[in-house]
Amino acid sequence: MRVLSPGLLVCLVTASSAYAAETVEILRDNFGTPHIFARTSAGAAYGAGYAQAEDRKDALLRNLRSAVATEQSTLSSRLQSIVEAFAAGINRFLLEHPDASAPVTPAMVVAYSRQALGKMYSSNDVLIGPARSTSGNVIAILDPLSGWNDDARPYEMRWYASDQQIALSGVAPPGVPFPVIGHNDSVAVGWSGPNGYDEAAGPRALDQAWAMITARTLAGVQEALRMGQIPGVAMVGTSRGEVFDSSGRTLNDGILVRPRSAQSSEEAARKLLAAQNTWPFGRLVDVAFSATVYKAETWQARLVKFAPEFRFVPTLTGWNRRADAASVEALAFYLFKMALGQPESAALEPPGSLSDNRIRAALRKVQDQVETQLPYRADYGTMFRVTREGSTQSIPVGGGIVTEAGMITPRAITFQRAGQVMLGMRGQSATQIVELSNPVRSMSVLIPGESDRPESGHFDDQARELFSKATAKPTYFGDRKELEKHLSSKKELTKN
Repeated sequence: MRVLSPGLLVCLVTASSAYAAETVEILRDNFGTPHIFARTSAGAAYGAGYAQAEDRKDALLRNLRSAVATEQSTLSSRLQSIVEAFAAGINRFLLEHPDASAPVTPAMVVAYSRQALGKMYSSNDVLIGPARSTSGNVIAILDPLSGWNDDARPYEMRWYASDQQIALSGVAPPGVPFPVIGHNDSVAVGWSGPNGYDEAAGPRALDQAWAMITARTLAGVQEALRMGQIPGVAMVGTSRGEVFDSSGRTLNDGILVRPRSAQSSEEAARKLLAAQNTWPFGRLVDVAFSATVYKAETWQARLVKFAPEFRFVPTLTGWNRRADAASVEALAFYLFKMALGQPESAALEPPGSLSDNRIRAALRKVQDQVETQLPYRADYGTMFRVTREGSTQSIPVGGGIVTEAGMITPRAITFQRAGQVMLGMRGQSATQIVELSNPVRSMSVLIPGESDRPESGHFDDQARELFSKATAKPTYFGDRKELEKHLSSKKELTKN
């Protein structure tokens, strides 16, 4: 029999005595995403604390113990109960899986949440207004970016409190009790700083985040924003067809695109979205993960005039301009660009100073590489791959931002060279595609997987099964019957 430490006993008793007992269910889908069903928001937070500790205990504890409260935070009674229940859920897991970990406290959760909400993810969000969606509904692409080994890498959860008619879907840094980027049945919320913020949020930041993600109308969102507790820019769509950006940007031809880290990235997204007048929900999944290389057609136009003795030219001019993992032509384009040498290789389109002789020399060099140095039929995924620390393998992937080769796609991945391979370990991390219809439809991908435990089946399964194939999984939002057809586990907790 294990003897509880005095600190853990006090924390558990204090956190549990304030609430009536209720049953909390954690249903995990085939990709390990927790769908938490409870009667109250405190019950759902209790389940979220348990699930986060189960999946990412080490990162969660580092997050919570790294934060230092700089001033007293005065939360509403509801948020205080959510924070206390969340801490109790974490401690429940620590009690069931004993190690040297000391219990966490509600004060740690509040302090870390302020830190996390003051350093919001940068993002590549897009909102499609009713006039540009096939259904006439707002469709959102919520696309936060992070490192895939970061302790603050987004954690995905579904969050249901039946007595309060609260249903939430989305992500938050581990250590935050509920989704802060995601949607309910009426509103989708994205948060971003252009290059990331790094300042403490206000003492009532959790109250503002809660008011945002549970709002049912744009007026409710705007009222929450007036609290002024969270630095950054919010982008919001509603089921009434409204689109809002807290920075003051408005719809441009029916579309709102978050300012990206590079202006050309935003232009690439806009060009892609201009390809058709209206967009159905399913096609926007393709947009979110598009590997179309921006302005590659300008290079093809320059190469068309070259003599047929360059056998490599038809490979480049006949390319569909998509850097798909299986594309032989995309790898050839990358090698051709790199063979030009800097600064020309980094140019998005051929500079006027680029001579025909430089192009011919690059074509000869890349043709020799392909014929004598690379494996037969080597493709883009042969060289461009994704992985994470602790993984025994890397996974071929398409798209990305390869600055030195002037290759930019809407699908955001940044790479670093590792020998002969370009490894991606940062970029799109929790993409959500949401249609604010009735009922709401949503799909998502969490990169590389829900768990941080290498022995887990959900350590990098979404990178392997979804991200590498440029697709997404259903969230089963609000559809428990369908969810139960796709379960990997089910656990019941009693929250006293």
